Amino acid sequence: MTALVGLLAGIGLALLSIASTRLHCARLREGPVAQRQLERVAWAVYLAVAALIYIGFAAREAGAGWMSVELLGLVAYSALALLGVRRSARLLALGWALHAAWDMVVHAGVSGDFVPEWYRWACLSFDIVAALYLAARHGDE
Repeated sequence: MTALVGLLAGIGLALLSIASTRLHCARLREGPVAQRQLERVAWAVYLAVAALIYIGFAAREAGAGWMSVELLGLVAYSALALLGVRRSARLLALGWALHAAWDMVVHAGVSGDFVPEWYRWACLSFDIVAALYLAARHGDE
């Protein structure tokens, strides 16, 4: 039941994020090209924030091992976000898809004290929806 609630919450939040980001980018920029570029920047920032959230989880843990793992993830996802803005939106979509894998592979079997189970599922579904959206909307850029 926790997994289902998390999955649905992640999908809902992703859809709200898509709608909100598109709306705000349209208000801030005139012209479809400028709007799409600003939207890519917003989704790149969101990807870095998604990695930062796990830094927060690691900060609650006593061991430095998890912090090292999460810092590595922050560097990797921030690099993909930057490359996604500068070079290809496909790299940004790839970053979101890889973050979904990060949720399920790196944190598989980890105690719910580190990453709450509902959050793991919510993050997974959010990441997948974000990756699919970015690939569909920006995949040709």
